[in-house]
Amino acid sequence: MPWYKLVFRQNQPIHIGSTKWGVVKETDLFISGQTMWGALTNAYYQKNSQYDENDENKFKTISNFFPSFDGKNILKPSYKDGEFHLGDFSEEEFRAYFVDTYVQTAVEPINRKAKDKSLHEIDYILPRPKREFQNIEKLSNLQNNLHWIGIVFIDEDINFLKEKPKIYVGSDVRYGFGELELVELGKDIDEKFWWIEGDKINIEQKEHSPYFIELNINSKIEFEGEVLPIVEMDFQKNTPKVNKYGFYINVGSKINSLDGAPIQGKLEKGKIIFSQ
Repeated sequence: MPWYKLVFRQNQPIHIGSTKWGVVKETDLFISGQTMWGALTNAYYQKNSQYDENDENKFKTISNFFPSFDGKNILKPSYKDGEFHLGDFSEEEFRAYFVDTYVQTAVEPINRKAKDKSLHEIDYILPRPKREFQNIEKLSNLQNNLHWIGIVFIDEDINFLKEKPKIYVGSDVRYGFGELELVELGKDIDEKFWWIEGDKINIEQKEHSPYFIELNINSKIEFEGEVLPIVEMDFQKNTPKVNKYGFYINVGSKINSLDGAPIQGKLEKGKIIFSQ
């Protein structure tokens, strides 16, 4: 069974996603499969120093990644009373403990002055909680830095992962940001949480989803949660272009089959896809 659990240690602050509110770019609170696919593919390319279009598919069957205090137990996503949670932490709590803001500004190259209206703030997830929260009881299980746990289906080039590479995630990987280090590659996978049955993904009805789930006219499902538009961009050329676009049921939502039939889909970059 070529499913593997990946556990990464967070070595540096990371910014995931780019939801913008005024001058503030918020970070997502988990790492999407799209982001992890890009980071692993880039690290694989850097190691081999030779581009092959087939390399883009090596890590495509990958989950989203969620935080863990001990590298073993996942802070599982859910919605409680309409608010997104990771484990027992509401979104508001997690942001208060682990998210900090960095202020940046663009500089004019000639006079080195700040460009007008270029000031902006970017949220980052810290490897450890803010100093004022480090001794609270609710964070007592945190051992060293945050870890991030997910799964990947891969049947070749496993040696690359066995070498425990460092990867860089997020939209800002310069100046000491974005580094994750693979510290565990294993097969002790929580199949119930990840909805795994053999090499398939079978949606567990009325359970909180660890994936984004595609919405289309053929998916006979109802849900309790949130719908998000997701855009997949192609950055291989000078001008980025939209590769895929669609609406997805958000991670943490509950899913149910309208006709009671089992629901099976294809995992691709953290998303469950029903269309071909």
